[in-house]
Amino acid sequence: MSFHFRPVLTLLAASAMAILIALGVWQLQRLEWKRGLIAKVEARIGADTAPFETVEKLWKESQDTEYMPVFQAGVFRHDLEAHVFGTLDGAAGYYIFAPLELPHPADEARYLYVNRGFVPQALKNPASRPQGQVEGEVMVRGLFRTPEVARGIAALVAPEDDPAGNFWYRREPARFAEAAGISALPVYIDSFGEENPSDWPKGGTTRVAFPNRHLEYALTWFGLAAALFGVWLAYSMSRR
Repeated sequence: MSFHFRPVLTLLAASAMAILIALGVWQLQRLEWKRGLIAKVEARIGADTAPFETVEKLWKESQDTEYMPVFQAGVFRHDLEAHVFGTLDGAAGYYIFAPLELPHPADEARYLYVNRGFVPQALKNPASRPQGQVEGEVMVRGLFRTPEVARGIAALVAPEDDPAGNFWYRREPARFAEAAGISALPVYIDSFGEENPSDWPKGGTTRVAFPNRHLEYALTWFGLAAALFGVWLAYSMSRR
């Protein structure tokens, strides 16, 4: 048995192996990013809440403020709530985004949207959950969140929102406000649900557990590269 160099086969195999290895390295980078994200979220959700305006100022200075605990007082405008499609524990429904009227408007934005929590599809109509329509000034505690914006391929395949039907797929307060005809901040609060007087909406539903299978994916890509090397080596060897 002897080794025979095959230029075309070698070029194709080397190119494919380079791609597979690059994908594996990319997954290792994603692994480190995911570990950092998980550590950051776990550290932040256990921290003391800060005034919303304090964290908002940090956000305006381009600092990382995602998932920081905040509190803000205001009065809900239940008649202007937005319904964002989503699921909870496998059940389909909506996340209720209600504008909170601010006692001291910031930058002419009189409202701040609050994700009050999840309701089943049968409870989309506010009239079906009157006990959840808390009146008067409330103190909302929750996590500071930035708008959900689809980019790249996700933007091309994302379903279209239906502002006229108050049916949304993405969490973009600016678009909610435009449809409602009000001025609102572009960020929002994921409520802990403490201000909700009833079971619905169900607050405190922020997803803080993130799947982390990047090491598994990396090993898969590296394994495919090793398998391809074995195939190339087998074809390059011949018996006399």
